[in-house]
Amino acid sequence: QQGDDKLATISDVAKLSGLSVSTVSRVINNKPHVSEAKRQRVQEAMDALGYSPLQAARQMRGSGSGNVAVVVPTITNNFFAHLVDSIERTCSKYAYRTLIIQTYGERAGEEEALNLLRMQHADGAILCAIENQWELIRKFTQYGRLVACNEYNEDHEISMICGRQYEGFQKATEYLLGKGHQRIAYCTGPKGLNIDSDRYRGFIETLSKAGKSADPDQMFTRIHTMEDGKRVMKKILNLSLQERPDAVIAGSDEVAAGMVIEGLANGIRIPEDIAILGVDDQPLASCIQIPLTTIRQPIAQEGEYAAKEMIRQLRDGAEDTIRKELDLELVIRQSA
Repeated sequence: QQGDDKLATISDVAKLSGLSVSTVSRVINNKPHVSEAKRQRVQEAMDALGYSPLQAARQMRGSGSGNVAVVVPTITNNFFAHLVDSIERTCSKYAYRTLIIQTYGERAGEEEALNLLRMQHADGAILCAIENQWELIRKFTQYGRLVACNEYNEDHEISMICGRQYEGFQKATEYLLGKGHQRIAYCTGPKGLNIDSDRYRGFIETLSKAGKSADPDQMFTRIHTMEDGKRVMKKILNLSLQERPDAVIAGSDEVAAGMVIEGLANGIRIPEDIAILGVDDQPLASCIQIPLTTIRQPIAQEGEYAAKEMIRQLRDGAEDTIRKELDLELVIRQSA
């Protein structure tokens, strides 16, 4: 869109509708205390002038691209799809567009996304999975605003919204131990068995308190998809009955679903022979053959809070940062 200055302004809308600029601004921002008749007049004036709320927001901000980069490993993962949906819905309410960038878990991909700030293609970036060191990421705060979502960080210079992963995995492990499970396997994603990961610590430390330790042969890394879950179950079924785990924390509902499908196809009784616990509470968790016991993440709230924090920083020029941690909930169904 060229030459925003040649287009209609908020003053033109005010003049045509016969209302004040502040009333027009209230209508554009969906603020209360404006009569329906006035809203109608403003809308008609905007339509007549071809004036959009996005353009209005840009003029009120005075500068910037009006874009927020949302950086995820992959959009095909159900968790990130729902997270992005929540972020995008919230941003659009405030007339910001979102640019979705997939890193595929690569550091270079994340750096490329952050470069959008440097090139002024985006005013801020919401990072939904961190690939690089914080030292590198922090450098980009000179070019735009950053919010970490779904990631825990010690860096108070960057706002953070995340779930209490440690407590969530502690609850899940305690639940499986309480059910009498002795050998609990663990699946995790791209970062492997990172001792700094709150999830892994929640699992390992809870086992340790119960006088147990994790079997290194029953730690499965780089496990993401339903197909990966099927593959892990095949590996488990190749173990002798003495070596087999009697429970698995599957890392995601998709992985758990793959394990359930493969287990049932091979005559395994779930949860009697092997209990399977998912993570996220995605829609599929409650509708597969054996509904999943899972750790529910408040995905919609995480996305909404992250987007609102980004808007707060961009609109208000806020310099302070926030740290918001949300509770994870154990949802008990049939698989464990």
